[in-house]
Amino acid sequence: MLVDRGESGYRNVFLPDGRILYMGEGKRGNQEPLGGNLRLLLAHQEGTPFRVFLREGPGVWRVLGCYRVEGWRYALLEEEGRYVYWFTLAPCRCEGGP
Repeated sequence: MLVDRGESGYRNVFLPDGRILYMGEGKRGNQEPLGGNLRLLLAHQEGTPFRVFLREGPGVWRVLGCYRVEGWRYALLEEEGRYVYWFTLAPCRCEGGP
């Protein structure tokens, strides 16, 4: 999974404890449980870990490590008048690596 600090227009929030609040996929209208959002919902249900990469510049990505979807919520983003997914990603260990 790729995350950034706002360059893509998504509002990821990096928490001091290492968790990430990851805004779901879809920049217009209410987000739906399709594509990447569905994959993250299934990853939460199944407890599947995945690697996360942070964008550090154009074409430059750094591995942050493995994460799991700790939880999620579907909430109104008032300033845009639409509903979005917020996934809480928590660091974990992946099999065969950090």
